[in-house]
Amino acid sequence: MADTSGTDWQVVSDVLCAAGEAPFWSAREERLYWIDPPLKRAWRLHVPSGRTEHWGFASPITGLTPCRSGGFLLLLADGVYHAHSWLDIPTLLAVLPSVGAEALWRAGTCDPWGRLWLVAQTRDATHRAAHSSTLYCLRARSSNPPPLEPIRHQVGDGLGLCWAPDGRSVTWCNPRRGEVVQAALSQPGRWPPELSAPMPLTRFAMPPDASSAPPSPNAAPFEGLPRSGTLDQTGHHWVTLIASGRVRRLDGNGRTVLDLHVPALYPTGVCLGGEDGCTLFVTSMRSGRGAAELERYPQSGAVFARRVDTPGQPAPLYWD
Repeated sequence: MADTSGTDWQVVSDVLCAAGEAPFWSAREERLYWIDPPLKRAWRLHVPSGRTEHWGFASPITGLTPCRSGGFLLLLADGVYHAHSWLDIPTLLAVLPSVGAEALWRAGTCDPWGRLWLVAQTRDATHRAAHSSTLYCLRARSSNPPPLEPIRHQVGDGLGLCWAPDGRSVTWCNPRRGEVVQAALSQPGRWPPELSAPMPLTRFAMPPDASSAPPSPNAAPFEGLPRSGTLDQTGHHWVTLIASGRVRRLDGNGRTVLDLHVPALYPTGVCLGGEDGCTLFVTSMRSGRGAAELERYPQSGAVFARRVDTPGQPAPLYWD
């Protein structure tokens, strides 16, 4: 089932981000939150009033996670910080271990035991591609500081982590390999966690390489690269596909159920929320997009929303 028009989307605020990422919905506040790492900002939108606010930082913010107390965890250049409220002065909660000068840290999401999962990507000499990534887990705040432990090495890109509601499996995107993968958690709730080797849930055809031989006439067409994801209440996985401007809904076996075209070629983040949980929110990228692309997709960098039939899961919380 496909929607090729993209006309059902609405722009929910007049903010154009360099690269909007990691959206989540707060049902208690009726607010959508997201980050813009290149511009060193976190954003929030109060949907009933349409009021948008931002929170600026001295370094790129690469993770914003809601806490059980009502505050936030912030992933900044040197550590994981805790803030009791919006615009509060953050305090250092956990120092990031040294994993290389070119490391890029990204916060994933929390599991059902209130633990935050992060990914550390070490960079190659070009500063562009991640060549080694490790999943880390920050324990719930039963001690101060809570331990931050490496759990699984060589996890690909490790983007868009989604935990199953029972905590027995986690899914993430590897855009460089064109795949969505899933790993199982043995003895859920145990510390430290033990995660199995990731196995592909679905694969997407990679874009043609201009330096290689022409693709076979029978080769699968390029459909985009998976960048982020979220789970709905039926266990279906919504995945953004960059370079093709799509959000795809996959069933538990990785088969396509629905294909939605977005008014931006690079949709970078996705979540479900709204009053009944049936609003699909998608962030997008504007930075680095060429003039021809921006002429065709002038709303690149915006946050889009549209109605869907199935509600999402509540945003997972860090137990602080």
